[in-house]
Amino acid sequence: MTSTFPAIRAGAEPFFSRGGPVGCLVLHGFMASPAEIRWLCQHLAAQGHTVYGPRLPGHGLDERDMARLRWHDWYAAALDGYHLLRAQCQQVIVVGHSMGGVLALLVGANMPADGLAVLAAPIRLTHWMARNAHRLQVMLPYTTQADTSTLPEVIRAEQSRRGEPVLGRVRYERWSTAAVSQLYRLVQVAYDRLPDVTAPLLLVYSKADVTVALDNQAVIASRVRSASIQQATVDHSDHILIQDTERDIVFQHVTNFITAHTTTTQL
Repeated sequence: MTSTFPAIRAGAEPFFSRGGPVGCLVLHGFMASPAEIRWLCQHLAAQGHTVYGPRLPGHGLDERDMARLRWHDWYAAALDGYHLLRAQCQQVIVVGHSMGGVLALLVGANMPADGLAVLAAPIRLTHWMARNAHRLQVMLPYTTQADTSTLPEVIRAEQSRRGEPVLGRVRYERWSTAAVSQLYRLVQVAYDRLPDVTAPLLLVYSKADVTVALDNQAVIASRVRSASIQQATVDHSDHILIQDTERDIVFQHVTNFITAHTTTTQL
């Protein structure tokens, strides 16, 4: 009898680099994969940090896998990463892009993180499909969400420049409506828990983001209880800040934040 095992898509493999006593947990976004965060992970590893970028459950395999998952599965994977780094490192910074940023906030609400870097995370989902996904999932189980922007070409050009396999964006273009419903629920839970966030916080958003409006940044800043809140914006990038043309600016914001909020000594 022959069994078929799922294969991780090229570029969707998790990232790990052992470095110094500062651990950086880097979380990718919804329907994406570790390919989305890989350049940021490499940048942080080059600073000497220990870096882990997990592949969140259901991502980077088969788009149909997303239909059976719950937001708890993505959060549990983020918690696993936090505890793995906490066992090895003196300090742990959680960095998250988009849904990964929502997960970072939820981790920070429940765990003693040393800092949270939240990049283009939605804390209010106002799109009609997200708000009604729990009703739509039976009659509309999947929708096509192809990226028709210039970003895939920007990414392919940078992959070629770096000498990497030219894969473009490694993401699902067919989205499970049931998974969208779980994303909506995750955002609601994280919003309610924002007053429990006390760790130093970096919020980076783009003025040109058509997916997550800039006012999400102010909402988060107004509800958390962090004594240190740094807010930064970029001008031209769309939602995928860490792969778009201003990625180096975003990387530097994250680097500066980590430097400012870590005081470790070498083991």
